[in-house]
Amino acid sequence: MKAYISDPEDLKQDSTYQEIWDNMIINFLAESLDVVNDNVWVISLGDAFARQYDLYATSDGHSALLHRCLGMLLQKVDDRIYVREKIDLMCRHSSMSIPVNRLGLAQGIGLVAASHLDTVLEKLKNILENAGQSALQRFLSFFSFREKVEDVDDTYAALALMYGYAARYAPSTVIEARINALVGTDMLGRFLHVQHPTAKQAVITAIDLLGRAVISAAEIGISFPLQRRDQLLEYVLTLMGRDQSDDLVDFSIELLQTQTVALSACTTLVSIEPRLPMETRNRVMKATLGFFALPTEPSNIVESLITNLIILLGAILLTSGEDGRSRAEQLLHILRQLDPYVSASAEHQRRRGCVAVHEVLVKFRNLCSGGFGASGSYPTLSLKHIDQGGPRGSSSLPSAFVLPNRDSLSLGERIMAYLPRCADTDDEVRKVAIQIIALFFNISLSLPKQKTSANDIDLESSYGALSSLEDIVSIIRRASVDQIEVFHRVVSSVCILLSKDELVVLLHSCTLAACDKVKQSADGSIQAIIVFIIRRGKDLREADVLRTTQSLLSSAIALTDKHSRQEVLNAISCLAENTNHIVVFDEVLFVAGRDICTKDITRIRGGWAIQDVFYVFSQHKVLATLFLEYILSILHKEPVATNDSEKGEINSESSADDCILQATMFALNAFLRGGGKVGKQAVEQSYPSVLSALILKLGGLHGLAELGRNELLRSLLIAFQSFCDCVGDVEMGKILARDGERTEKEKWIDLVQEVACSSSVKRPNEVLPTCVILSKSLDRNQRAEREAAAAALSEFIRHSEKEPALLEQMVEELCQHVTDDSPTVRSLCLRGLVQIPESHILNYIQQVLGVILALLEDATESVQLTAVQCLLTVLNVSEQDAVDPILISLLVRLRNLQISMNTKMRSNAFAAYGALSAYGAGSQHHAFLEQIHATLPRLILHLHDNDLSVRLACRNTFQLLAPLMEVDGLSSLLNKQYFTSDRRSDYEDFIRDLTRQLCRLSPVRVDSYLESAIQAFDAPWPVIQANAVCLVSCMLSFLDDQRFLAPYFSQVFAMLVGRMSQSPEAVVRAAA
Repeated sequence: MKAYISDPEDLKQDSTYQEIWDNMIINFLAESLDVVNDNVWVISLGDAFARQYDLYATSDGHSALLHRCLGMLLQKVDDRIYVREKIDLMCRHSSMSIPVNRLGLAQGIGLVAASHLDTVLEKLKNILENAGQSALQRFLSFFSFREKVEDVDDTYAALALMYGYAARYAPSTVIEARINALVGTDMLGRFLHVQHPTAKQAVITAIDLLGRAVISAAEIGISFPLQRRDQLLEYVLTLMGRDQSDDLVDFSIELLQTQTVALSACTTLVSIEPRLPMETRNRVMKATLGFFALPTEPSNIVESLITNLIILLGAILLTSGEDGRSRAEQLLHILRQLDPYVSASAEHQRRRGCVAVHEVLVKFRNLCSGGFGASGSYPTLSLKHIDQGGPRGSSSLPSAFVLPNRDSLSLGERIMAYLPRCADTDDEVRKVAIQIIALFFNISLSLPKQKTSANDIDLESSYGALSSLEDIVSIIRRASVDQIEVFHRVVSSVCILLSKDELVVLLHSCTLAACDKVKQSADGSIQAIIVFIIRRGKDLREADVLRTTQSLLSSAIALTDKHSRQEVLNAISCLAENTNHIVVFDEVLFVAGRDICTKDITRIRGGWAIQDVFYVFSQHKVLATLFLEYILSILHKEPVATNDSEKGEINSESSADDCILQATMFALNAFLRGGGKVGKQAVEQSYPSVLSALILKLGGLHGLAELGRNELLRSLLIAFQSFCDCVGDVEMGKILARDGERTEKEKWIDLVQEVACSSSVKRPNEVLPTCVILSKSLDRNQRAEREAAAAALSEFIRHSEKEPALLEQMVEELCQHVTDDSPTVRSLCLRGLVQIPESHILNYIQQVLGVILALLEDATESVQLTAVQCLLTVLNVSEQDAVDPILISLLVRLRNLQISMNTKMRSNAFAAYGALSAYGAGSQHHAFLEQIHATLPRLILHLHDNDLSVRLACRNTFQLLAPLMEVDGLSSLLNKQYFTSDRRSDYEDFIRDLTRQLCRLSPVRVDSYLESAIQAFDAPWPVIQANAVCLVSCMLSFLDDQRFLAPYFSQVFAMLVGRMSQSPEAVVRAAA
């Protein structure tokens, strides 16, 4: 005692020294009293202690020990009156404003309660009742005779502590009813309005002591629940908070101390019956987890607070759930709540978060090692083990029932959450993170597995990998250890330890890890992902590859740092290379299409990540060719027809299809622009496929452009220009720049043909494979694409003379598709046939002539015109044997076209008629003459057609046919000037001279001339009507045979009179 009173300096250096001294003295006194065991001597010593109060001022902190000594002594006294008097004495000599003195008094009163609980509670009740009567001076008289009134906070704090220590030291056999009465009357609720931090700490400590009293009773087998426990937790949380009026400068340290005490109280309350409801548990966690974000200073207080918080989390885990599965769910809930701190940008937060995770996992492992009771029996953390007895005892159920299974740990998700920390910049964080991962797998290998996942885990390999992890933990602190090598070893072990399903979940959860706030950790995570994909990619199903691609794309989009983004892009390439690349490409293209249609990709911060993905694919040695083939397959993909026709017109594509198509063309452009040597090599190797795809899509999108939808066409033209630049075809690029956006069908058909021509000249060796692709495209559903294919083939065929096999195939394809429902396709196929190289045309002349013959009767005039023009071309190289079989059929069909309203048709039909004269001397000579004479009147009439081209064609044809007609003097007429004159008077003179010669022919021939000429009276052209009038009149005037003339005279005369009086055209009336 003398040593204590002397107050040596070393007691001032550390508060724990004084606490140790105090406890030693109290224990010494208790043992002394037990040894003496003399009631008279004890009372005498108590009186001596009472006199000691005069040695201290009421504000002296040393009186706290005196309170405890007197309390310990009164515990040994049986005289209730003596005890009551000494309690009053203790209260009078206590200063409530001094926390240490207040605490000593409460501890002293609590020691008294160990033997005189009812006396103490009665005294405390009287004090509380007097305080409730609004007579504050009377209330304070129990504590001091001074006139100055103590602060109410101090009084409430002292009273609460006295209640708490009374419950703490009271006999466990009688405490249940007292605690229930105390809590049931909500006496503690009166203390919630204290403001000073030390007062709050006192009230919180009182609640903590109540909980500890319940725990102490349970330790000796007296188990009972703490009534209104959830309400007490709310009291603690309320007192733990900081009021708006608090001064952060004055109270920040005291507030932290209050919160430290509150966390300890929460742990106590959580650890006792009744079991904490989920809502309350979540409320406690929400109110406390934010402490992990506290700054590091003041370090001693903050560290103590964080330690208490971690203990609280462990208590929540240990006291939650009824079985292993529910506890595993609670574990995951706690760990997920800690994730923001584990991945925080501040090192101290990451350190705290990782330590918390590790400690909670240790508690969970201990539970797994000891098994779970059927009802969830549990040990406590810093407190002693609680054996609740009865139904809380050990379960006799098999461990497979009470233990959680491995899947309930969500290993894939959890490992991905802590793997970045294994590459952290902080040494302590790295070490703890590796310990966490090792602990997770240590636990998982001890848990039962579901049947579906048990077969894909090799236990021997798994235990070897776990052993490697534990070795890493043991060497992690060595300075000589290469941290990069350590991380790679961790990743290798994890790769072995994960099951297939866990690996899938890990990869799905990689976005946050790849975007970790610590760049070194983010890069390490991405490298780990690449390792997982390379080594275990074969285990991924298509759906897994899809979701992994989505996660990696999300990471790439979220990252703005170029290096980190590039690492993620490498991971995406690795995924495509080692799994199903089509699935990866599909998802990338889908996201690209969505972005293009919903965002302004030119303004995305850090650049558009998907474009970078395209670049990476195009520069990848393995993926470049695969990605190019994939792009071309999308371009070749046919849209769904919107009508019932098998090859009908495609009116439009859906908006989603447009987005995908835009993305495809954007991808192709990126490939062509950013592929470098690798990409260029892939393009060169796939030149025919790329060119044919662009040509076909050029036709299809021009079809849409005609409907006013030009945006897709512009995108394609950009990609096409990039293709020209990539392959070095400057001429083709100029052609596209000049006419690319011309949407008229004739213009874009010409454009396709010019492109084909340019390609043929620049790359003759690529003609064969390009034509093979385009030939197959003639069967496509979209009309515009068939037209584009036909246009290109009609040009490529000119350059196929060195490929006879290809030529034969192309001729066959073109001949098959001259029946296409598109007039343009029919025309282009025919044009292609007549452009067969001269060295090969004779081999196919009969096929070509057969096609021409058929198309001369086509329902579309433009196709007929093409057939006539092609006939003129092909006749230049056709032999007699080829033409003879169809000569008459050609003449008949041409005669039908000579009365077309289309001047081009008439002129070409007459010209073709004349060209056939070269074949009139063959086996069909007689029939040919008959056809000539049948056509002669029409030929004569159109010698003076309104159109110059028709007049010229007729004159040329007349000159070619004249030698074959066997009419005397006819050739001499054609040599006269009026035959080539365009004046009407000259034409009429020619008619008179010509009819004079014709009328010398047989009557049958003349009769046929007259019939044909009379029919022309109804021709749609006035000048032809006038010509017919002139011709008929002249013929009638030169006929000598009256019998032959009579039938025509009356008919013609009546018609001439009608024309003269009714025709609106002057030329007809004049001729009549």
